[in-house]
Amino acid sequence: MDKDLQECKLCKEQLPLSLFNKNGRYKNGYYKHCKKCHYETYGRDSHYKRTYGISKKEYEEQLLKQNYKCLVCENFETEGKFGRLVVDHCHKDGGIRGLICQGCNIALGCVKDNSDTLRKLANYLDEYYGN
Repeated sequence: MDKDLQECKLCKEQLPLSLFNKNGRYKNGYYKHCKKCHYETYGRDSHYKRTYGISKKEYEEQLLKQNYKCLVCENFETEGKFGRLVVDHCHKDGGIRGLICQGCNIALGCVKDNSDTLRKLANYLDEYYGN
């Protein structure tokens, strides 16, 4: 077998090593499945389905419905530090609330989705800035 080729364990094709992601945990330094199979198995669509029960298409439909803006701060997805909007979900029932930027998602996580704490934070800032 050619040392520059490797069989993908998912699609069973003999492919050049350039079509495999590098991974030092494996003896030859490459994943056992090709980039295409890796994306199809572990990519964004698979992540959305496993984690939130929605498809990438449903994510994109929600993105369009929101005009590519975070539901909280209304920044466009490309304006934030992290770019892509994330799926915001309720940790109690798993329901999807919408798509928000990473900053707003982190803020919600820090206050553990407690709206009373968020109101207190807003009041705190208003008092400081005299609003």
